[in-house]
Amino acid sequence: MKKIRCTHIINLVLILLSTSILIWITNLPGFIGLCRWNPIYYIILKTLWITVFLLIILFILSIIDFKNKRITKFSKIASLIISSFLTTFLLGMFLYLVIPTFSKIDNKYLINEISATNLNYNNDDKLSFAVSSDPHWGSENSKTNITTQILNNINLQDYDAFLCLGDVSELGSTESYYKMAVEDIKENLDDTPMHVVLGNHDALINGTKYFKKYFQRDLDNFYSRFDYDNIHIITLNLLWDAKEFDAKQEQWLINQLENIPQEDITIVLSHCFAYSSGYKDINTDRNWYDNEDVINKVTPILEKYNVELMISGHNHLMELLKNNNTNYVVVGTMGGKLDSERDYISPKSVWLDTENYGYMDLQVNGDYLDLTFKDQNGKDLYTTKIENNN
Repeated sequence: MKKIRCTHIINLVLILLSTSILIWITNLPGFIGLCRWNPIYYIILKTLWITVFLLIILFILSIIDFKNKRITKFSKIASLIISSFLTTFLLGMFLYLVIPTFSKIDNKYLINEISATNLNYNNDDKLSFAVSSDPHWGSENSKTNITTQILNNINLQDYDAFLCLGDVSELGSTESYYKMAVEDIKENLDDTPMHVVLGNHDALINGTKYFKKYFQRDLDNFYSRFDYDNIHIITLNLLWDAKEFDAKQEQWLINQLENIPQEDITIVLSHCFAYSSGYKDINTDRNWYDNEDVINKVTPILEKYNVELMISGHNHLMELLKNNNTNYVVVGTMGGKLDSERDYISPKSVWLDTENYGYMDLQVNGDYLDLTFKDQNGKDLYTTKIENNN
């Protein structure tokens, strides 16, 4: 082996720095899901990792004392050049994603969050929620005027809380989109308490820093529980699928459900759905319907503990589905481009609407739930009752 020189040390430092940043990017919330569901990002990530492994090989070759000195010299020069470019690129990306997140939030952007221990309860006889998802503020394809209209309709009904199930922002790493969202919310929703769920677009890329700053300041995790008397609302962190549903979150969920009496009502919120009708994306070769990952890992737990209702967004449609004793709702119609084209109807589907923007009215009446799907103007589209699963 050759004597380790200064250039070797510099090269090694660059390789280690590049590898560390790439590991950090790979493990950002939702990034693996992004690569799973969008092949172009998978190709980019794979290319970057192949480059790192190539650099490691070149570095090893550069410190071996070959008889043919050209091999050693080429390996040293190639490794140094490639590692310099790769480190510059990844370091620039790291600084771009991290430095802005240290900014403090202006008080004018503080929304009225639901308390982490109990709900802001207005009515004596029942608890009422408006639920919708996927406004995608910042997207050229979103209907911001419709989003504003939905907020106005919700505000007029004096709900106890508004539950927004994610994809507030088109791209989470762009703070201006969150500011845009909060400005619209504060102008049109007055002081209605809110709980906002992290969506896959909100998480992109390192967007969780901004999301937490604007919408979940008081929560330690992106999964949580709220209680009021016999009503229990559990939020799960499901972005693209069940990738974020790790052993820690799974055990947390089981612990929560084991401590909830069977005669009580449990409602689970998430961004990514379990069951849904939808379509096959020919560009990514992915099925945007019944999510097998969530169905296999999450729904058996919900149904074992007789959860009454799971409400999600992610797909831009309104749908009621049922499997065994648990009802599933998708209501991703707060302004993001509708998924009007579909080539798959879930066998679990009870009712489906792909033509209207809107939200769901959720009334908790003692031991049962009243669900009313409404369009952007507040017109009733479909109503049903869900009995307690005790």
